[in-house]
Amino acid sequence: MMKGYIKNNQADKVVDLFKRIKNPDEIIIILLFNACAQLGTEEALNSIKQVSSKIVQSFQSNSRLLTSLLDGLVKCVDITYA
Repeated sequence: MMKGYIKNNQADKVVDLFKRIKNPDEIIIILLFNACAQLGTEEALNSIKQVSSKIVQSFQSNSRLLTSLLDGLVKCVDITYA
């Protein structure tokens, strides 16, 4: 569902849906970062920072997750944090 929202330029719905998920897995987090990159807003940047600060160690070795994190930070114009 989240991927469909992203493909149809409804990234804000991905963020809303993410907030209702209690224990997101790596794929869900990647989709959130992709949605935030699409939005490119201050609110999206805050979501990226909040979620990335809570990523469990086991997820940190996932290159797709880290790439989507960097993409989101860059597109939300926070090169310093990236």
